[in-house]
Amino acid sequence: MRDDTERVTDTMSPDPHDAARRLGRLLGLARRCGLLPARDRNGIAAAGNRMLTRRLERLARRLADSPTPEHRDVAAALAAAIAAQDHARALALVTTAGCRTDLRAEKMVSRRYRFVWLCNPKVASRSLIAALRAADPDAELFRGRTLEEVLARRPQARGYFTFAFIRHPLDRIRSCHADKHALALRERRAARWFIEPWHGLSPGMTFAEFCRWLDTPWGSDAFADRHWLSQHRQIRTADGRLPDFLGHWECLDADWRAVTGRLGLPFRELPRLNAGPRGVHAAQAPDTAAAAVLRRRYAEDLRIGGYDEASDHSLCNRSSEPPARAPAWPRTADGSD
Repeated sequence: MRDDTERVTDTMSPDPHDAARRLGRLLGLARRCGLLPARDRNGIAAAGNRMLTRRLERLARRLADSPTPEHRDVAAALAAAIAAQDHARALALVTTAGCRTDLRAEKMVSRRYRFVWLCNPKVASRSLIAALRAADPDAELFRGRTLEEVLARRPQARGYFTFAFIRHPLDRIRSCHADKHALALRERRAARWFIEPWHGLSPGMTFAEFCRWLDTPWGSDAFADRHWLSQHRQIRTADGRLPDFLGHWECLDADWRAVTGRLGLPFRELPRLNAGPRGVHAAQAPDTAAAAVLRRRYAEDLRIGGYDEASDHSLCNRSSEPPARAPAWPRTADGSD
């Protein structure tokens, strides 16, 4: 009877991300309260331990049935942790499985200038927000929303000009490590955001270690924070389309001028906000193996950005004129604009 009940519960329970997030919160609370079950002196699991094991096994089955290969990797690792009664490792894996791909970076919509800007974190995002707000104080800044959620709220924006900026992946990940990972070493609150939710990510990692972690299932896009998520995932529409104009961090000023000219925005130089300390990136240049890992991990970003492996910054010699206007996004299912 219990097995039948569990099968029914599995069928009716939320998707693997939500199921893992709920169990992770429960386990985290139990750990903080000192209630996480442990083996007794004879190595025999207590009743609470058996109950926890059943819940972990149920989640492992759901993850194993997921079409996402990274979920199946978590399921295999979770099964091994259950067998070893390693609750700390199991909790870390469950917490990671509860992390969704973070597609909720800021978006800005301007009715006056008819544009949608898509934030790509670690690509001058604070500077662009300040400049766009100065150009149009009435523009709406959406936080914590996917692009599809923004367009559902402002369907007229489906016909607006869309733009975003991209950065060479090696340089962007150096910036991520120097900023977010270093911040987590200094501030407990930052560690809760940028370290603790992901299995295998730890304070004090060198840049090379961080690169290797990004190439593991736990560092993949399936669970990624926006700061190391592949850039193409952040700026594509749900059907895979790129923005009308894709600027480059390496030629930021020229591409920003091109965007303001295309939209008729009053031109102002971009402010330099949230800039990292000088010399940090040079000091953390990846070795050959780490660079190869990042190029494999972010191959699609390299492709859509047009980056040449032999000359990462050669793009600054190209024309910064925006391309011809791309077709408007397709209408929604109900026919609204």
